[in-house]
Amino acid sequence: MLHERIPAADAFFIKLGRKGEWERECLKNGILRFGYQETCHDDCLAGRWDNVRNFWITLRGDRKSATRDTNQIRIFYEAGEKSIFITFHGGLLYWCRARSGVILNTDGTRIRKTIDGWHNTSILGESLRTDRLSGSLLRVQGYRGTICKVANTSYLLRRINGELPESVAAADEARATYLNSIGSMIGLLTWQDFELLVDLIFTNSGWRRLGSLGKTQKSLDLELQLPTTGEIAFVQVKSEASPTVLQDYLKQYQAQERYDRLFFVWHTGAINQLVTEPGVVLLDRMRLAELVLETGLAGWLRDKVS
Repeated sequence: MLHERIPAADAFFIKLGRKGEWERECLKNGILRFGYQETCHDDCLAGRWDNVRNFWITLRGDRKSATRDTNQIRIFYEAGEKSIFITFHGGLLYWCRARSGVILNTDGTRIRKTIDGWHNTSILGESLRTDRLSGSLLRVQGYRGTICKVANTSYLLRRINGELPESVAAADEARATYLNSIGSMIGLLTWQDFELLVDLIFTNSGWRRLGSLGKTQKSLDLELQLPTTGEIAFVQVKSEASPTVLQDYLKQYQAQERYDRLFFVWHTGAINQLVTEPGVVLLDRMRLAELVLETGLAGWLRDKVS
């Protein structure tokens, strides 16, 4: 994982082959592969760009197209090691910095090696998923050529370096404070209202209650189904919990074949252990606070405890 801030004077989008035919190879091997096989490699290395442009004018019969071609080829050859190249694959943005020097392949394509490979996370390890990126950056995917300059370089660098605008950082801080308050309010609920809150969270998330399998004071077993997938879940709701209680329910879950998931929900008590059992989800008070916010139940909770 990288931690030193990545600077860049400019950034470029590159298509790795027609219809992405070179994407997997390039991302795996840490290279950039470029076409324009007809272009004279020696002219490019020597910076004889008028020769390159004249060649493409003859080939294209169009000066504007030839100029665009030459500009893209020149970027590939001359972009410095501090320049950033980006591409998109599998719903992720990938970025790299390219080493100086261009290698000519026997098939006429050209290669630049990356400095430290392609990355699909920020330097802090945060995934650069396209569904979390600004449309102003994603629009570059529609470019019809091979290489173009990224217009919103400052935004790209901010995402790569894991930096937030002041307004977003302030919003995150306010959200964290609000979640702490929601968690505190959950702690004020009676057992009956806590049970109702859990039921409402699952209902608002799309789950449907099939029935109550058992209920004792400060404890409730629920059976739920998710209509969209047909999954059936066993939900254990407890006022207080401990690692021993959790282990008992894990054994019950492992011994049955009916349920696809186990949700273990509790109000008070620390369970400091990592559960790797497939299908098991632990929901403590703070995770419940996030779900209260996500399912629009904060107002309901406030009314219950005020």
